[in-house]
Order: sequence, then structure tokens, then C-alpha cells
Amino acid sequence: MSDQIIEAPQPGPKQTHLFDYTYIPSPLKRPPICQAMMVDKHKLMYLPIAKNACSSLKRTVAMLGGLTLENGEDIHHKLDSERTGLQFEDRPDHEIRKALAAPDWMRFLIIREPLDRLVSVYVEKFVFNRNKADQVQTIGPAFQAILGKDTLTPEDFDRGLTFREFVEYILSECPERLNGHWRPQSEYLGHIPFTHVYDVKRLDLLAEDLRTHIGADIELPRMNVSRDKTKGQVYHKWAPDARPADLPTPKQLSIESFLPEDLFAQLTEYYATDITFHRLVQKLDRARTG
Repeated sequence: MSDQIIEAPQPGPKQTHLFDYTYIPSPLKRPPICQAMMVDKHKLMYLPIAKNACSSLKRTVAMLGGLTLENGEDIHHKLDSERTGLQFEDRPDHEIRKALAAPDWMRFLIIREPLDRLVSVYVEKFVFNRNKADQVQTIGPAFQAILGKDTLTPEDFDRGLTFREFVEYILSECPERLNGHWRPQSEYLGHIPFTHVYDVKRLDLLAEDLRTHIGADIELPRMNVSRDKTKGQVYHKWAPDARPADLPTPKQLSIESFLPEDLFAQLTEYYATDITFHRLVQKLDRARTG
């Protein structure tokens, strides 16, 4: 037998014992679940999903939680930069888990038809706002992956990406690796046993249930509408392959403009769970309203 001495592994800098895992973040403190909001006073819990009316609903829930915003103050920045006590990341796990198990809490979620959501985020982020500095963190990784370069230039954003390039990038990635604005909504569904789920087009039902739950009247404002459906939809078959600057009236382009048969088939497979879940929620909404 060799006289070689084998040293025992040393704990990491944050460990107090070889098998101490307390330094590992709780699942409730990891994105996207860490941004879930809870208001103890009204026994209310809400998990925001990007592009699903989350700006207006964050404001509403924050208001119910006693948070006031200064004129022009951004609700996302407010919640993420300050410890307001409204997000999971601000609360101890035992308080969150107690609320998750409580039968008298209203825990709600808004979902959206997934392909409509995808076209909406493309028009907003990759067409209208692609040259804005505050969008680089969101859309930059997609540009880097598609263009195959680490350092992006203003000319890259000015030229932009086609919808087809954007879709091919999504299809090449694992869902959990995608930015939250186009990550499948089903990736958000762990940990919270929701009592209420709504289609984004039926916020009237949410408002009705909130009034009943909190015992007070409430209005839900609409914000961040990236596509205008009030003036009629325009169809252009070449929209998927056009550069952003070449898209006429992007807010009025129909969803069908961006979804030729090949892209529609591939995206339907990729977002299959979202599509199934959305259809079930629509069916429940129809049953409720007759």
C-alpha cells in the first residue's frame, strides 16, 4: 500500500461543513420565480410573465401592497432595485411557502397565445426599440448568437434581425436558456399552485375576481401594446424575411404575415405545451361566460 497521504476535500469559501448546501440559492430565489409578488394584507400572489400585461399588473399589485411610484418611475426597476417586500426575493422562504399552501390566498397568472406573444415581442424589441440602449441587455445575446460576434456595433442594431433569423435562433436553444420575453410560458409554472389563470384578453374576469377577493373596486389599465389591432390588420407575405426598417406599419401587420407554413409548424412544435395550456384556459373562460 502506498504511503501517499490523500487530503480530505476542503469546504468552499461559503461552506461551514463538507455537506453544507445552505449557500445554494433557494429555488424560490431563482429567476423567474423570484419575481413573483405577494401582498399579505389581501392574501394575493401574482407571478409576472413578460409580454403578458405584466407592467400594468405589477403596478396594480404594487399599489395594493402600498407601494407608490413617483411620476415616470419604472415599476420593473423599482421592484428589482429596492427591497420593497413585495417580491419573493425580498421574503424568507418559510413565509412564501406558508402562503403557497394557504387555501384562502388568490394566486394568479396571466397567459397569452404563444405565437401572438412572440410576434409582439419581435415588433416591440427588435423593430421599434432595437436602437435603444436600454434594450441591449434583452436583445443583445440574440444578436451575438445570430451574427456570431461578441462585440456589437450600432450598425448591427440599425440593420437589425429578420423575424426568421429570430425564430431560428429560438429553435436552436433550450427553452430554459431563452430570455424571459420569449421563453415558453410553461417554464414559469413550477413552485406556485395557482388558484386562478387567465387569458390576457380576459382581464375583465381577473378584475371581477380581484374585486370579489379584496372586497373593493379595482381597474386594470392596459400598457405596452406593441401591435395595433384597432385599425385593421395588414398582410405581407415577405414580412418574415424583411429587415426591420423595411417593414411598413409594423404595428398593423397581422400575425399571419410573420408565420408562413414552415415557421408556423416549427413554432407550434416548440411551444406545444404553451399552446395546449392556453387552449385549456380559453375553454374555461368560455365555459364561465357562457
